[in-house]
Amino acid sequence: MQLNPDIEVELIFDDKELDLSTRQADIGIFMRRPKQLNYIQKKLIDINYHIYGSPKYLEKHGFPKSTSDLNKHSFISFGRGAPSPVYNPDWALKLGTKDNKKRKTVMKVNSVYGLLLAVQSGVGLAALPDYITVNQPNIVKVLPNIEGPITEAHFVYPQSMKNVARVQAFRNFLYSKISEWEF
Repeated sequence: MQLNPDIEVELIFDDKELDLSTRQADIGIFMRRPKQLNYIQKKLIDINYHIYGSPKYLEKHGFPKSTSDLNKHSFISFGRGAPSPVYNPDWALKLGTKDNKKRKTVMKVNSVYGLLLAVQSGVGLAALPDYITVNQPNIVKVLPNIEGPITEAHFVYPQSMKNVARVQAFRNFLYSKISEWEF
C-alpha cells in the first residue's frame, strides 16, 4: 500500500464464492477452483491441513499418539450453511475409523476462523489450515505427520480486469509476499 497509495483495499471475508462478473469484487482469493471458468485464475499456494487442539483440551483428554486414539476425542467440524473452503472437510472425522465412518461432532461451525476459536477455547479437536494457526496462542498440532487434503488457493479476476493497473499492482504485491510465508 505504501508502493501504491492511491489503491484502496477492501477485504471481504466470506466462505461463499463471490460473483466477480457482477463486480461484487475486483479480484478474489478462492480456496478452490472457481465455478465460473471464464475468470483468469492463477494458483497462489497449496494450503496444508492438520488436526489441532488446545493445550488445555489435550491436558484434560490426552494427546493422541495414533489415528485410532482420535476415537476417544471430541471433534469440531465445518458446519452446514456455507460451502466448505476445503474439498473434503470431513477427512479428520473419518481418519482412523472402521469402515470410513464419520465420528460424531460436538460442535459445527460455519467458518474457518470460528473453528480456530472453538479449538482455542478447548471444545475439542478440529482440522485447520496451517496458515490460520501461525503465531496463534493456545493451539497445538496433533499427529503432525498426518496431513489432510491439500487445498489450492487461487488468485482470480474477470477477463475485463486483465489490464487494470490496480489489479496488476495488487497481484504483483501478493505474489511478492507469498515467498515470505512460512507455513
